[in-house]
Amino acid sequence: MTAFTLLGNPALPVEAGEETTCEVLVRNEGAVVDQFGIDVVGDTREWTTASPEVVNLMPGGEATVTVHFAPPRGPGVTAGSHAFGVRMRSREYPELSAVVEGHVEVVPFLALDAELLPAKRRGSRKAKYRLAVENAGNTPVRIEVEPFDPEDDQLRIRLDRSLFTVPPGTVALLRVLVRPYERFLRGDPQPHPFELKLIHESVDGTLLGDPLTVKGLLTQERMLPKWVLPALALLSALAIVLTTLWFAVLAPNVKEIASSEVAGQVSAASSAAEAANAAAAKANTAQEDAHAQLSAAAAANAANTPTSLDFRIATFAGPVTDSSFQQFSYSAPPGRAMDIFAITLQNPRQDKGFIRVSVGTSVLLESGLANFTDQPYSYAKGLHVPKDVPVTVSVDCVTPGAGSVRCTPSASFSAQVLPAGAA
Repeated sequence: MTAFTLLGNPALPVEAGEETTCEVLVRNEGAVVDQFGIDVVGDTREWTTASPEVVNLMPGGEATVTVHFAPPRGPGVTAGSHAFGVRMRSREYPELSAVVEGHVEVVPFLALDAELLPAKRRGSRKAKYRLAVENAGNTPVRIEVEPFDPEDDQLRIRLDRSLFTVPPGTVALLRVLVRPYERFLRGDPQPHPFELKLIHESVDGTLLGDPLTVKGLLTQERMLPKWVLPALALLSALAIVLTTLWFAVLAPNVKEIASSEVAGQVSAASSAAEAANAAAAKANTAQEDAHAQLSAAAAANAANTPTSLDFRIATFAGPVTDSSFQQFSYSAPPGRAMDIFAITLQNPRQDKGFIRVSVGTSVLLESGLANFTDQPYSYAKGLHVPKDVPVTVSVDCVTPGAGSVRCTPSASFSAQVLPAGAA
């Protein structure tokens, strides 16, 4: 028999990145000398240790085991209650084991980072940015974004959303559109700085972080390119020269020659114009008929002949924590079925997660992103895709690769479009 007791408070508060301890009393109530192994089970086992891990006790002897809790400071251990159990196993009586249970309360903390991508842009009418907000804390964060124009009404700043929540360990992306209120045709570029102020707090409202400010710059350029005004000045000078030459030299001679010949040629020109108009109308009618016949023949031939088709489905999936898939699709020409003979999966950034290729609701293949960078598949008998049924690439993005805030795997297909009427 053994007594195994948790001493002190069974619910222990601990700061992320700090350490706290509790003690467990082990007493040998058996009749023989025994050795007891101590370990920790439950949610906290990866960052909890027991010291010592083994105790040797005489009959009636007792020892105290110290349990150390050291949750890392990061999004990997969320704030809140985490259950643990301290397990004792007897060497003399291995069938007997005892577990005492408790809870560790990990204190929440906020750690927010934001970046404007890119921070600087140039444009005459507008500029588009993306705001990336990363929650490196251990509790969900509610964020409100307030745009600010230091120049007072020089810019109109719009966001696709200004209130949102970011779970721990994830990145939120916002679209930002910046437009200057006034435009100018010429002159030097004008810089317009702006700011985005992020006010954030924990979802339960218990923690309020210091506001975070992200700065950006729009360099407004003139509407007219640099070469337009010199070109207009050159054309104007050339027009003046040609006009002067015409009136001073050419116009008198042309007028005299034209007056002597115009009377005899007017009648002949009118007759020739009428004949030419009639011939042109007849030729246009014949050409339109021939073009219509050729177009109909080409369309009929294309609809009844299998044609090769290569296409690629690229993805841009944000990271998720609920194992959900984001879908990206491609459809064959309307009313046409196709057969797929080769599929190549590509993951150049080494994203982590899963990729799935489907036809309608049927899954063709599924693979972990960590298993490949370039993986080809070929099929001697083509995979049939019925008409009007999409080919879908779905991505469960766990961790984007280096240098990216999203998973970007892709799938390339080599297929053959079947004749019209094929199922």
